[in-house]
Amino acid sequence: MPLKQLKQALTIAIITTFFISCQFGGQRNDIGTASVTVANLVEIKELPGYDSYGFIKDGSEVKEHKVKKNESLYVILRSLDVSPQTIYDLQEQSKGKFQANRIRQNQKYYTYLDADTKKAQRLVFHNSAVDYVIFDWLDGVSVTTGSKELRKEEVAAYGTIKTSLYEALVEQGVNILVANRLSEIFGWQIDFFRLYPGDGFKVIYEKQYVEDKEYGIGDVLAAEFIHQGETYGAFLYEDADRLGYFDEDGNSVQKALLKAPFKYSHRVSSGFSLNRFHPVLKESRPHYGVDYAAPLGTPVIAVGDGEVIEARYRGANGNIVKIRHNSTYTTAYLHLNGFAKGIKKGTRVKQSQVIGYVGRTGRVTGVHLDYRVYKNDRPVNPLKIKLPPADGISEKDLDVYKLRISTLKQSLDALTDTEEVIAGLN
Repeated sequence: MPLKQLKQALTIAIITTFFISCQFGGQRNDIGTASVTVANLVEIKELPGYDSYGFIKDGSEVKEHKVKKNESLYVILRSLDVSPQTIYDLQEQSKGKFQANRIRQNQKYYTYLDADTKKAQRLVFHNSAVDYVIFDWLDGVSVTTGSKELRKEEVAAYGTIKTSLYEALVEQGVNILVANRLSEIFGWQIDFFRLYPGDGFKVIYEKQYVEDKEYGIGDVLAAEFIHQGETYGAFLYEDADRLGYFDEDGNSVQKALLKAPFKYSHRVSSGFSLNRFHPVLKESRPHYGVDYAAPLGTPVIAVGDGEVIEARYRGANGNIVKIRHNSTYTTAYLHLNGFAKGIKKGTRVKQSQVIGYVGRTGRVTGVHLDYRVYKNDRPVNPLKIKLPPADGISEKDLDVYKLRISTLKQSLDALTDTEEVIAGLN
């Protein structure tokens, strides 16, 4: 409030207090209002504003930059007239917080310059739109990490498929990652490679924003898919015992994959790595699987239900079996000694069914199984992947679950398939 208005307000307050005092017989006011006057009033200064990184807005001149081709952190800091010794100290402090060798062209960063001298004080380097690292050499040397606030907004999309789910979502301007999430959720019940015109969907999900700019999508909170006249529902639910998607009755809509392709435990002889020294080729290269040391002829089992999409001898991989479990997960079993009876391309297999036997075919140095997992056609670490739960909601928790999802169910039911639109949820 400006000083003039504040003085006027105070004057009115003093006069009002005087009349109230007179109204009640001139009783003494122990609060001491009369001691506050316009003459001894001290104006409270407005606190300085801070930017999204926590620095005073008016304290520096901030400039936005993008990393140029072949530019390194050292080159950037030297261009800001930072001494080699200070750069060395910053790099030492950045260990475990920032990987200087991962800087890429067009990566965004901000420089803070003194408003008067124009001398560089700090640098804020963005690893992503959310995460950043602050290099500060104004008062000593420090390297700290931070994250911008991620705001979430619930939205809904629904429609009828004409050609594909992706096209239906793109036509509405919906992030295509929603299609990936739906295929992960319903992939155990619906083959997303075989959708039909007339299939429909409803989905309530989180849209993410960073400083009012769209960043991506969060969780799918509830969804419904109509496939060949059959309706499938899924609701995200989390409690102390479980996290996953369940139908209206509390049954899990996902099936678990086994942790390993054996009935009994076997030693891991080599792990998943993006840069492993190959014992035969004598060079570093990615290893997209986990090697299990097991005796020759040990039965290898399918980690989940699915369709065999490959069963043959394939060069360096030796005898290989590849199983597509759904539109999200595929597993591969390499260097097999041989295939189990009936295992060939197109065969449907069940979880725990024997599909082959541990061997040493292909480019290997010894007997072992190379087991691989692919999620959305990309290799992932079989030992670290978080697999969905298979168990449903227990009887004792069912009432709580149904109460929790009731609002989401009403929101889904309120959506209609008459036309393809996006609806914001209040």
